[in-house]
Amino acid sequence: MMGFPTAMQLFLNGTFQALFLLATSAGVATVIGLVLTGIDVIGPRWVRWIIPTYSWLAQTTPPLILLFLAFYGSSALGWQVAPMLAAFIAFVFFSSAYYYEIFRASFAGIPPGQFEAAKALGVPSGHFVARVVLPQMLRIAASPFVGRTTVLFKETSLASAISTSEIMSVTNGFIYAGGNPLLYVAIAGAIYSTINILLIRLERYLSKRYATI
Repeated sequence: MMGFPTAMQLFLNGTFQALFLLATSAGVATVIGLVLTGIDVIGPRWVRWIIPTYSWLAQTTPPLILLFLAFYGSSALGWQVAPMLAAFIAFVFFSSAYYYEIFRASFAGIPPGQFEAAKALGVPSGHFVARVVLPQMLRIAASPFVGRTTVLFKETSLASAISTSEIMSVTNGFIYAGGNPLLYVAIAGAIYSTINILLIRLERYLSKRYATI
């Protein structure tokens, strides 16, 4: 029977994998969400029609189906994609849509008069966006962004369905090996709860910090 230190080491490795998946997918999805917001604001009409369609599709498709498509779909096409890479692709695909919606709503929350004033004063567009628009957008988006990232961390548990070595995959391994299901599920739950509590507190702090903006 596996010793407790070894079990904790495996859970620690699984937690690292889950956090790595969260950080990389959230980071890339954030950049894509910002780019999509910019294109939606200033891009041509046909592109501005495609982006909301993609957002709707990504948000209405269950994450588990996207995981299977990324992993098994690539295998059907003759590509060998590692489980972690497949999970990364799936999470970026649907997280980008959520972050896009957050950033787009944040942009809409900026008073239109600021744009008119900048144009009247002849402020360069790039300077105005970098110094005025983006800081306001990020302040408005901070709380819902962290809230969505908290949900994304919970969704990393779905990656165990394609054998990604994260928390639930480690938990399932112990259970299949004859371990006490309640014990290992409790350990996994404690890990998720601890990290989620930290993220929720961050969300509440940001919500109070920027409540007047």
